[in-house]
Amino acid sequence: MGENVLLNAETNELTPTESRVADIWSEVLQHDHFGPDDNFFAVGGHSMFATLVTYRLRDVWGVEFPLSLIFEHSTVRELASVIDESTAKSVDSGTVTG
Repeated sequence: MGENVLLNAETNELTPTESRVADIWSEVLQHDHFGPDDNFFAVGGHSMFATLVTYRLRDVWGVEFPLSLIFEHSTVRELASVIDESTAKSVDSGTVTG
């Protein structure tokens, strides 16, 4: 770790999904104040942490998200957008409960 990582903690309000994703990252990475454009891997994430994030996403949204999702959409904003799209489709098809 020895290097300082500057997080992009913007003052813009986050969507509810972005806020929850940032909270999950904070829990897993033990950092605070993630901005919507912070990159998971640039702020200390790695594949094992990404696995933990996917477990937490599943627990929160009740949808199984593949590990590759974190690699393909590695910012809070991108990940939240995909989650919103995925859960909307799941709700429409009747597969999400809660």
